[in-house]
Parts: sequence; C-alpha cells; structure tokens
Amino acid sequence: MKTLKGILAPYPLEQFLTQDWTQQAIYIPHQTSGKFQALFSWKALNDLLNFHRIEDPHLRFSQDGQALLQPDRAQWRSYLQQGATLIINSVDQLVPAVSELATAIYSELGHPGQVNLYCSPAQQRGFETHFDTHDVFILQIEGEKEWFVFRDTVSAPLVYDSTKHLPPDKPPYLQCRLQPGDVLYIPRGHWHYAIAGDLPSLHLTLGINCQTGIDWLAWLIGALQDDPLWRQNLPLVHQGDTRALEQQLETLRQHLNDCLQQPQLRQRYCQHLNQQIQPIAPFSFPTQLGADIFANGMETRFVRPQFQAIQIEPLETDHYQITIGAKQVTLKGLPDELIPKLFQPSGFDLMEMADWAPELDLEGEVVPLLTRLVMEGVLLVAD
Repeated sequence: MKTLKGILAPYPLEQFLTQDWTQQAIYIPHQTSGKFQALFSWKALNDLLNFHRIEDPHLRFSQDGQALLQPDRAQWRSYLQQGATLIINSVDQLVPAVSELATAIYSELGHPGQVNLYCSPAQQRGFETHFDTHDVFILQIEGEKEWFVFRDTVSAPLVYDSTKHLPPDKPPYLQCRLQPGDVLYIPRGHWHYAIAGDLPSLHLTLGINCQTGIDWLAWLIGALQDDPLWRQNLPLVHQGDTRALEQQLETLRQHLNDCLQQPQLRQRYCQHLNQQIQPIAPFSFPTQLGADIFANGMETRFVRPQFQAIQIEPLETDHYQITIGAKQVTLKGLPDELIPKLFQPSGFDLMEMADWAPELDLEGEVVPLLTRLVMEGVLLVAD
C-alpha cells in the first residue's frame, strides 16, 4: 500500500489499519506544507471553473447546512463571496494527478470511491453536523479548516440511514485545525462539521465506498434473476392457507443454500468487485493509431497500463487468454516463458524481448505482435 502509506506519513500504516480504520478519526499533521502541492491548487480550481463545463449535480453550493439552488455560471463568484462553499464531485475524473492518486488507493484497498473538492470562504461553515456513509480521507490543500468529530450514533450506517438520526449531544472526541499538507481520516458514521480559518480553504475528500454484506446480497439478487425458479410467481394464499407458499419458500431456501455452496458464485462476486476498481484503459495517441510505436528503435520500451489487474489463462497448446482490466486478447504461437514477461510491472524494451525469445523474427513476428497489443490498449509505449 505504497500510496496510502505516503498519504498517512509519518503516521505508521500498520498502526492505522489495526487501530484506526473504521474505529476512530485520526488527525495527521504534515511534515511539509508542500505535501499535496502537485495534487491540486488554486490554479487547478480556476482551470476547472474556466475551461470545463461542470454542471449540477457535479457542481453545487452549500451554506450553513443548506443546499443552494444551482446558479447561473455568472453567479458562481457571487455565491462564494457571500460565504457559500463550492463542491465539485468526482474531481478525480477531471484532474489527472487526482485520478492517479485515487486509482492507486482503490487498487490498494480493493474498494471503489470518489474524490470531491471543497472550496470554502474564510470563517464559513458549509454543512451542519452530519455523518457520511463511507470512510473519508480529508487532504488539506490550501488555507486552514477546523474540524469537530463526534462518535457514531448508529453502527456501520448505510445510505438510507443518513437522514434518520439526530446528532449526538456529547462533545467532539477530536478537534483539530488542518493546515496545508495535513490529513484527517473520519470513519463512516462518525458525525462531523468544519469551519474555514482566516483564509479561504481548499481541500479534497477521498471517499472509500467499502462494500458490505448488504451489497453482496444485492449482487446475489442480480445473479439469480435469470433463474426461472426465482422468476415464477409465488403460490396464492387462498383463504389464508399458506401451506403452498411455505413449501415454495422452502424450495427457494434450499436452492439458495445450494448456490451459496458453490465457490464459483463467491469468485464471481470478487471479480465483480475487482471490476469496479479497474480504471478505463488509457488513451495513448498516436501510438494507438499505429504511428510512432517504434520511434526509439530497439530502446523502445513497453509497459502495461497502471493499476489494472492482469490474468493469464492457458486455453490450449501455445494459446493464452490475457485479461487486463476489462480487455481480453488471445495470444498464440509464443514461447510459454515469454507471456508473463510481456506483462511484468517493470515493462521491457525490444532489446530485452530479443534476449527472451531469440527465435522470433523481429520484423515478421515481434513488430506485428507489439503493434497489435499497443493498438488494443493492452500495452503502452513508455514515455
């Protein structure tokens, strides 16, 4: 967990996972105020607002706990000047550096999420005391913000719980003032609110949408919906006689129990969860149009897309199915020992491939193979 370790530093990763994760909020002061400078900035925010068409619900305003009506673009400045907090949802889909950080975290934790941006004018409070139904890491980018965190009043809340409960009447168990480079972790269900300091505040909230047993059950419904046994009507209850209904329910229970004994069903859910955190294969033109692939000659280097899981499955003699992210390709006629080397994390260049498989013809076999893998997005030409 290299990326999460870097975010939490100097706080020990193992201590966080065993002592704090899902248990309690933890404030981690910075070692250097420039810790997140390369991640986001006021300039990055201005670029988003000036050059991207971000609309509701991705861009919204909140003030003193009240969501404000989506204003015309020309009113954005006035809303902020009047004390409203600006929120841009899913900013990891808009900013490359934030996207890379988020993808790395999702890959390390094995659960999906999203990153939201919050810009608060000085001494303003955008939200009332509330809790989130996902775990969050707050990364302070600019300015200061004082946070107040309270214990949970409902254990492991789900989405529909967020508006059903009143905040606690006890004082916060954590109060801290975040400065640039600081990190605050808040478990799901722990109530909190924040007030900006004497200068405008800019922070990113990295949310982790951990799957629960309820999500597993919801997935099971989808997995069973094409089975005729589960699609048929339940028996009618004629004059209060429930015997036929009870018998059918018992049949369904036994069928469900048989299904749950199958390891393939659990494996399919794990694959489903893994697919949720897989990034879309990156675009890389003009090489994916077949141009300039071998511009560096024998020193041309190839790498697999970052953060994408890979599976190599032998189909038959000298045939392999390669699954990387959501992409599948079949390779044949290659030495067995060559296949895993093509997809090793460190990548390779043409000189290395020539050493691995000297029997392959460079122009007739190697160049067409690598061209195909690059154009299909399975390999990238390294910068």
